[in-house]
Amino acid sequence: MIISGDIYKDHRGTIRFINEFNMSSVVRMYCIKPNFDVIRAWQGHKLENKWFFVSKGSFLIKTIQMDSSKKNEYLLSEKKSEVLHIMPGNYNGFKALEKGSILIVFSDLTIEQSKSDDYRISIEQLPW
Repeated sequence: MIISGDIYKDHRGTIRFINEFNMSSVVRMYCIKPNFDVIRAWQGHKLENKWFFVSKGSFLIKTIQMDSSKKNEYLLSEKKSEVLHIMPGNYNGFKALEKGSILIVFSDLTIEQSKSDDYRISIEQLPW
């Protein structure tokens, strides 16, 4: 699910905001700067919610429901102010579309909780 925001520009610079993104359940965040053109897939969680925000560049992000294999694709870019909410029960994967792209990930589980809720499948088993 995409949570949309907006961008405000004036002579002082640019502000990207997503006021509808309620961060009250977020307990941690981390940034990923992947090697360009490397596909990082597939990791999933049955309990954990994740939210993806592109701070620089752009990404192709795919999700696959664990129980039905239904696929969704999202294109996130620093040119749009959006957060992608990846709900529990989905595998996710992503690929940077520009060199130097940075993805910020928010989670509602601690690292210890997330590790015990980690489900992975190889890209050979589940093609990109």
